[in-house]
Amino acid sequence: MGKGPLDGVKVLDLSRVLAGPYCGMMLADMGADVIKIEIPGKGDDARGNFPIVNGESAYYMNLNRNKKGMTLNLKSEKGKEILRRLVADSDILIENYRPGVMEKLGLGYEDLKKINPGLIYGCVSGFGHYGPYSQRAGYDIIGQAMSGLMSTTGWQGGKPTRTGTAIADVMGGLSCCVGILAAYVNRLKTGEGERWMSLLWIPWYPLLRLSTLSICVLGRCRRESETAMKQYIRMIPLRLLTALW
Repeated sequence: MGKGPLDGVKVLDLSRVLAGPYCGMMLADMGADVIKIEIPGKGDDARGNFPIVNGESAYYMNLNRNKKGMTLNLKSEKGKEILRRLVADSDILIENYRPGVMEKLGLGYEDLKKINPGLIYGCVSGFGHYGPYSQRAGYDIIGQAMSGLMSTTGWQGGKPTRTGTAIADVMGGLSCCVGILAAYVNRLKTGEGERWMSLLWIPWYPLLRLSTLSICVLGRCRRESETAMKQYIRMIPLRLLTALW
């Protein structure tokens, strides 16, 4: 297998569970040299997620494929110093701690860019690093609810419905990856790094399309007028059919 387009790009992945690791996974799949950094003695919370195969979480292995691994205690001065040395020789850092945690450790973007002005700092959170909701926890189901996605899923007259997969987490990670790549292209032109913030619910505004358009133009959500299926039928002959084999 040939080298990917990101061959030679060095990434530090401090993220856990799904959204952040998904971003790091995509960069690794494209050839980047990704080092996964975990908490000593515990590791990523996803290590315990089902399904477990031969004592290992397949969930964790899928999201962290193609990555190298190490542990660091970022609460210790030795651990912080090791991370700073790694940052000095890296292109990208990914984290999804609650906003403010890395700053309290002295490892926030403003701290690390003094060591490496070209560093691209990608962070995923529920509601961003400023504003009244910034300290609220961000989980997939919250992202689906707050974005309005759940109001478009299910059937007319029913309750808002969560999708069958953790799509808000995935979209948060995908959005972070796109932003990081854009920042990397900009750095190739300017030599300057930057911080990219990805939220679990923001990517859904352009993705929900008809729903957000209905709210902006009509002042109501699709569910309040008719089902998503009926609106699509108005445009094309689309509906659920029983297939005969």
